[in-house]
Amino acid sequence: MIINQLTFLLLFCLLGWSGALIRPVPGISSSDRDGRTLHRTKRGWMWNSFFLLEEWTGTGKQYVGKLHSDMDTEDGTVKYVLTGDGAGTIFEIDENSGDIHATRRLDREEKALYTLSAKAVNKSSGQDLERASEFIIKIHDINDNEPKFSKDTYMASVAEMSNVGAFVMRVTATDADDEAYGNSAKLVYSILQGQPYFSVEPETGVIRTALPNMIRENREHYQVVIQAKDMAGQMGGLSGTTTVNITLLDVNNSPPRFPH
Repeated sequence: MIINQLTFLLLFCLLGWSGALIRPVPGISSSDRDGRTLHRTKRGWMWNSFFLLEEWTGTGKQYVGKLHSDMDTEDGTVKYVLTGDGAGTIFEIDENSGDIHATRRLDREEKALYTLSAKAVNKSSGQDLERASEFIIKIHDINDNEPKFSKDTYMASVAEMSNVGAFVMRVTATDADDEAYGNSAKLVYSILQGQPYFSVEPETGVIRTALPNMIRENREHYQVVIQAKDMAGQMGGLSGTTTVNITLLDVNNSPPRFPH
């Protein structure tokens, strides 16, 4: 956390989370946190991390927040300056009001956070009114990536007449969404084709035999389709599939016979 003479007030407006994203220092009444306007007392506010949703679909530019300096008496003599990652391209600031906007949709998978610096200067002299302070804009994930298996098709084998629950193989999928945020990358595995002969463990992707006494001489090859679904398997989650071709291996279960 950065503590210096810069006492900007940054008001974020994201899904109604205006007051929740700014933490007060000692001397600030907790009741001040509930409103849209946060007032500064002796030491002001400390802040260093804020959030925007990726892939925003609203019209126009996405509102990020508002900078305000105690040195600004709103007489038009103060200019706000933004530097750092994406300043002037991805993020722009109204030098008079201190309002910050994102100029385009952001993708967390391309870049998860941006480090910027803000300060207030005198318009006439160009002199810094307060020292620059650094803050981070973190891009919050949405569920926009489906699970993907490393292969479209896998090959596996298991001995015929194996007991129920015998291990066949494990398949795993990955999801590019943020594992630390919600269930966007929480995967659940299920079997779409291959029952009642095989089953899959929902949390691990381990495929096991589900019927006893499967005999190679009766049927040698099986095709199993496994699905991985994010959002913990809930409705609305994205999914991906893979195919597993399973062969029963012969065991010595047929005694030799003499021809008549």
